[in-house]
Amino acid sequence: MKIFVNASNIHTGGGKVILNDFLCATNYFSDINFEIYIDYRFDYTELKRKNVSFTKTKKYQRYKVCFDINKKTHKEDIVIYLTNIPPVVKHKCKTILVQSNRFVIDYFSLSGFSIITKIRIYVERFLFKVNINNVDYIVVQSDSMFSVLQKNGIDISKIFVIAYMDKKENQKIISDEIKKNKNVFLYVSSDDPHKNHKKLIEAWVLLSNENIYPKLILTIDENTRLYSYIIKYVNKYGLNIDIISNLGRKNLLSLYKQSSALIFPSLFESYGLPLVEANHFKLPVLASELDYVRDILDPIETFDPNSAKSILRSVKRFLKMKDKKTEVVQPKDFIIRVINL
Repeated sequence: MKIFVNASNIHTGGGKVILNDFLCATNYFSDINFEIYIDYRFDYTELKRKNVSFTKTKKYQRYKVCFDINKKTHKEDIVIYLTNIPPVVKHKCKTILVQSNRFVIDYFSLSGFSIITKIRIYVERFLFKVNINNVDYIVVQSDSMFSVLQKNGIDISKIFVIAYMDKKENQKIISDEIKKNKNVFLYVSSDDPHKNHKKLIEAWVLLSNENIYPKLILTIDENTRLYSYIIKYVNKYGLNIDIISNLGRKNLLSLYKQSSALIFPSLFESYGLPLVEANHFKLPVLASELDYVRDILDPIETFDPNSAKSILRSVKRFLKMKDKKTEVVQPKDFIIRVINL
């Protein structure tokens, strides 16, 4: 038996973490040969194994991968697609799709994305729908994703929830002596619109209006419009926000140990890897009151991600600060106050 893995569109973000963990695990299966198709930008130098061969793939070559796999496979082999899209051909062996992009299977608003990104997602949705019968099983990493697939008419006997993370790698960080800073909130995410950074920044502005300045650490790329948007508000309101771009994996994991809490206002997630990592590091979590969060953990505080005021209140609760409530007076006092306005 041989296992073929199509990961030809993965080189950054959560997908890269999932692929790294998968490749590390191949070391435990020395009697099985793996053939991995990877994006040409993916660095596998430290992941070389005797039983693993790599084929680098450029963007224009991705569509050919399933045909190449089809030529090489035998009935006893297994094919795993980490691409979020099923193959356009049905292989003669067991074929599994690992679906970790909710945009492909759900109809969440694409507002805020570029035209090119919107077109790509529409095409991926079409390809998923047309070719889904070419896979035998679909693996997702949360109950929310299971529910979305079920609502789309996918036979539930084909869907399995299997989440994974390399805890041994993270354990090295846990054992390090790293000083935890006070009142530091960490948000690990990309700059995609559904990550909801603007509402989070609005909440930090409201906090500054009350002379409350907790530190917020963001991990977005500095070469983005969102970066410029945030810097403008930092300068205008004196917000205590650090943006740390292009973090290496080890430095990113260290941030979990240095922070007081993870704050996670995302509107939409397939899995929410930072939630998993924060839970592993026993870091308190403030998060959206949404199903994808509860799939992973029970946050110490929750909020309405569409309300900056709700986010503000959750932060103040975590900081043990009282939030001013509306005073309710007697009708007589109401009239007196109105007269004296």
